[in-house]
Amino acid sequence: MTILIAIASFKSLDIKLLKLDYLTALKRACIKFTQANGIQTQTFSVLSIDRNIGSYMRKIRKILIGQSGGPTVAINSSLAGIITRAHEEGVEIYGMQNGIEGFLNGRYTNLTNLFFPQKIQQERAADEKCGVEQHVADQHGADQPKHTVELLVKTPSSFLGSCRYKLPEVTEETPIYQDIECRLTSLGIDGVLYIGGNDSMDTVDKLSTYFEQHNDDISVIGIPKTIDNDLEGTDHAPGFGSSARYIATIVRELARDSEVYGKPNITIVETMGRDAGWLGAASALAREKNEEAPDFILLPEVAYDEERLLRKTAELFEHKNSVVIVISEGVRRPDGSTLLDKSHMKMDAFGHLADQSGNALYLAELFQKHFDAKIRGINLNSLQRCAMHSSSKTDLSEAFELGKAGVDALLAHKTGCMIGLQRLSDVPYQAEIRCIPISEIANRVKSVPADMISEDGLWVTEKALAYLRPLVSNEELTFDTDTRRFVSSNISADDNGLPPFIPKLG
Repeated sequence: MTILIAIASFKSLDIKLLKLDYLTALKRACIKFTQANGIQTQTFSVLSIDRNIGSYMRKIRKILIGQSGGPTVAINSSLAGIITRAHEEGVEIYGMQNGIEGFLNGRYTNLTNLFFPQKIQQERAADEKCGVEQHVADQHGADQPKHTVELLVKTPSSFLGSCRYKLPEVTEETPIYQDIECRLTSLGIDGVLYIGGNDSMDTVDKLSTYFEQHNDDISVIGIPKTIDNDLEGTDHAPGFGSSARYIATIVRELARDSEVYGKPNITIVETMGRDAGWLGAASALAREKNEEAPDFILLPEVAYDEERLLRKTAELFEHKNSVVIVISEGVRRPDGSTLLDKSHMKMDAFGHLADQSGNALYLAELFQKHFDAKIRGINLNSLQRCAMHSSSKTDLSEAFELGKAGVDALLAHKTGCMIGLQRLSDVPYQAEIRCIPISEIANRVKSVPADMISEDGLWVTEKALAYLRPLVSNEELTFDTDTRRFVSSNISADDNGLPPFIPKLG
């Protein structure tokens, strides 16, 4: 009866409730009515409201976006896609500052105000005309011409900031989820989009699980992002293609540099990737452009064999002066130990080594003991994830469309899934957008498969090269909105998209 009376009085309540979706407005109407009439709110549960009625009437009006984990040059392109699509649908957009950790500390911003100040001014004028007070604080002001979606696509790093924050397991005894729910409800948030890699999908999994268990109409969708390319459920992740393009290009450039004096030298290049060797494998593209380097690629999927590496390097010096070796940061010995002693290293919240680098330094010291040559160990470090000048257009365009697809998933009331890509063909390159259940993705690692690694474990196969070529391309992709598929136009089997160099002298 209390609920029916509250519904009957709904029209007499603050007109601002009309800006909320039906279910949220109904909940607030009930609360407001009981408070005004001295009724104990415990006498009824707003969750007992017919879910079918709520779902039928529900409309996505406000969404919250977060970016998490290591940044990439493509993560802001996904954010731009989200902002663009949400704006087209009239959905108000909020952004977490420094991911879920920042949000728990009350750090968020109204992105609609920031990127579309004209729209906000128009709404304010309409509200004032109707006598409605402005109920959303403008944290940044209305005049922000420097904040444009077009510029956001071309900006590296995470615009909203990031975090590495691990949520606890979902139980009734974890008040943090109640805190998150309360914060989302107070903002009137209907859906959450979280952009990130493996660790971020763990966050998506836990949040969506909690809201489903508590019959809460807050949808949670993951948008993939990682230079490591170790996310299950998607053919590749936005951010990887651009980093792969940078690595392949820089290895070619270093190879040319190492040859200028014609004296024996060894250059070791270390790539990121944690326990997956995708970035290291991408360096193989450098040798397709009339280059002789890299000579070897050491991947985490293959156990480190020191004797074999020294023997193979000595064989190379019999007919060439310059040797280039690429090694992934996750390479380990047969017993699983790291090349450097990292027993003293701290682990992050997700159980990863706080610093996995050092393999290039280890090999440089090793080779110095065995070869009379100039030895250089180079760790590309953060350059791999922030080199916007070497970004792949394929990568940026896919990231943008995946962001838009995330909004579409929320509008379709999907939850507990990640927007990913399924490859249909290499040449011509074709891939379609899918929505993959988050339970199939969270806390899993996609490694380089055995059929992409050569028998000796020091190189990659043609299958790997075919997989990599379209991802590093600097050609624009065609996206079919009806089939939700990407189709390449100018990417061929013999073009890996790297910039051309003049051939070397004979």
